[in-house]
Amino acid sequence: MEKIVPDYNVKLEKDYETIRDKIKRGMLPLVARNPAINKAVTEYVDAQTDYFDEKRARGAHPPIQLRNSQMLSKFANLVMYEELKWSHPDKMSIVDYPIMSDAQESARQDKYRPNSDLQYGDRRFMGRRKTHFTDDYGSPQVRNSRVIDPYDTAIESIGDYLDLYDALDNAGLTERQRQAIDLVYFESMTQEEAAEVIGVGQDVVSRRITTSLRKLRGYLTIN
Repeated sequence: MEKIVPDYNVKLEKDYETIRDKIKRGMLPLVARNPAINKAVTEYVDAQTDYFDEKRARGAHPPIQLRNSQMLSKFANLVMYEELKWSHPDKMSIVDYPIMSDAQESARQDKYRPNSDLQYGDRRFMGRRKTHFTDDYGSPQVRNSRVIDPYDTAIESIGDYLDLYDALDNAGLTERQRQAIDLVYFESMTQEEAAEVIGVGQDVVSRRITTSLRKLRGYLTIN
């Protein structure tokens, strides 16, 4: 029993690579994909359950391996492979309809959850500003983040993300305006970085952001 889980750790990773390769080559359509994923995951979960039950029966408490939890999440992403294979480096974020795993959703929410001890520095350069704060362990930290104007905080002050996504879908933003908003506000890029990704000048991104924010404020005010 000692080697069951280590063996299945390796097998799980190999199964993932095999299934992913078949999907990428168009050899595993959705109707056959789900059973293949279910079989691989079920075999692993059953083996791990037996292993943990046997260890606990002896009074041991083996730790849960985070890597394996991440592998199971990667299997879940394969189910939505076509929806997630956008050209942007962050495969889990598409311009028109953001799709995220639970871990990414939590990480994104943390971006907009303010710390109680934030102090903003006066130094501003290249669209960035320094933020001094204390982390959960009491250690001083400095974050160099993008500068936003007072009106832009309307985006970050929205408590209900459903309202924001509703506005993004219904405020009349063009695809290019939506792309600029997504890169700057959800991917934490500066306008200069977003311009490089899109392939336009920074002034073009700035105009798209300004127009988009005006549309969003108007929609949120009315609704």
